[in-house]
Amino acid sequence: MKIVFEASTALDAHMVLNLLEVEGISARIDGEYLQGGIGELQAINLVKVLVDEQDYLKAKEIVKDWELQQPSTMGDEEAKSKSNNKIGVFIVGLIIGIAITIWAYSTPVTKDGVDYNNDGKLDEKWTYKNHRLHKSESDRNLDGKIDQVHYFSRDGIIKTTKVDDDFDGVFESEFKYRGGQPYHQMTDVDQDGVIDHHAYFKYGILDAIEIIGNSSKSPKKRQQYIMGKLVTAEYDSNGDGEYDVSYEYDYYEETK
Repeated sequence: MKIVFEASTALDAHMVLNLLEVEGISARIDGEYLQGGIGELQAINLVKVLVDEQDYLKAKEIVKDWELQQPSTMGDEEAKSKSNNKIGVFIVGLIIGIAITIWAYSTPVTKDGVDYNNDGKLDEKWTYKNHRLHKSESDRNLDGKIDQVHYFSRDGIIKTTKVDDDFDGVFESEFKYRGGQPYHQMTDVDQDGVIDHHAYFKYGILDAIEIIGNSSKSPKKRQQYIMGKLVTAEYDSNGDGEYDVSYEYDYYEETK
């Protein structure tokens, strides 16, 4: 995407955004939230309006016409009167644009992506909703099928991830995040509809793995990790819910 307008305030950027969308041009705003985080520095051209390359020339003409219609601080009373009339017309257009925008954003719209192997297909796709990243989809093995999907909250923080690690078209694992870091992975290893493998993380680092069967009486095993290395394990050999066998592991993860 290309920058078609740079503004010092989010208000100007939204005016241009809605004006473009009234003309049928898809656009988005970047840098809208930077204004509140720059301390006492002057906010100059932090907010940018971007459009697809194929719409750039048409959008540039629309923005140029809009800028010419803005009132000059050195103008006389007649110029001010004319500019006020133009602003009135623009406000009507803005209201229409807002209505169209609300309708257009009722569903996510894919804006961007990356073609890693240059085969003409996006191997990573980003979906935006209300100018915020909503979903990221990836084809990690480049076979033309999506095998990893990240979901994001309204404030842009990752919430969950679904993955197909054996690339068979079935998403067998789901990660949950807290503070942007994974804390729980649930996997249906045998794909029978029952979660039988749990992984737990502390600050994004693997802490423990729990292996369970597909019934309440199945044997269970819990493994403990430090710095990614297996250190201890407990095993419920008879499926009664009590761990009755324990193991300790050395540096090479061999039982002591």
